[in-house]
Amino acid sequence: MSTSINEKIYLNKLTIKIEELITNFNGLAGISIKDLNSGWHYGLNDDLIFPTASSIKIPILLKLIQESQNNNLDLSRIITITDDMKSRGSGIIHKMQGTINLSIENLAILMINLSDNTATNLCIDLANMEEINQMLEDYEFKNMRLNRKMQDYDAINSGKENLSSVKEMNFIMEMLDSSSAISPEVSNKTLEILALNKSTPISQLLPEHIKIAGKTGGMPGVRCETAIIYLNNTKYALTVMTSLSNTEKSSSKDNVLELNGTELISMISYEVFNFFNVLDNSSKFGQGLTQTINN
Repeated sequence: MSTSINEKIYLNKLTIKIEELITNFNGLAGISIKDLNSGWHYGLNDDLIFPTASSIKIPILLKLIQESQNNNLDLSRIITITDDMKSRGSGIIHKMQGTINLSIENLAILMINLSDNTATNLCIDLANMEEINQMLEDYEFKNMRLNRKMQDYDAINSGKENLSSVKEMNFIMEMLDSSSAISPEVSNKTLEILALNKSTPISQLLPEHIKIAGKTGGMPGVRCETAIIYLNNTKYALTVMTSLSNTEKSSSKDNVLELNGTELISMISYEVFNFFNVLDNSSKFGQGLTQTINN
């Protein structure tokens, strides 16, 4: 289903709002939106390459699920985690006492849902960093690369960083949704884990019942998130990536110059949702569907 002329003109109003937000933001930001039904898309600074922070965990998860579907990895296999295997930072495993036994699937869930760094580093070992990057190369991602583990400060200090363009982060979600290059079984399992309930910048200002599948990420000066947002009749992929910005909470959300990256992502998500939600509840001529039914 293509976007009508009326809808395109209407969505142009959304792009004007987004351009104003990103232009006036005190850091650097890029955005990519794709209507997964009609194919309408919009990008601003979407060719720029940003640190991915924890959103790089999306391709890690994808590789794990692929290996499971290829019978190279048993997701039910139990991994024994000792104290010397625990990584600090985000997550909960490093706070647990003693030796812990978790299945690979539960490690993947903790990697996505709690952004657990111990789980992530174990998942990287299981999926193999070189093979994750080979998968990305095979899918013709030119910029998205996993270059280091979580909390690897030696790698960080030597200039190694996990990176992607905004456009490519959005495209990996489009690939998962379309199940074209990726098998439906792998796509569905990956999206199922990405959709486990969690509070993120994209979801923060949206109604609680809205289904969202994605991953957020943050480091000093960096905030980003990539997700698919599912409405009743519409679904769209949204990626916002920021860098060079203040991470403290703003004193006023009315001043874009004072927004941090997290707040900017939430505001952009809110604006995008409001426009797509109107379209989701309207006919192609712009008539409200509820009014059509009642009258």
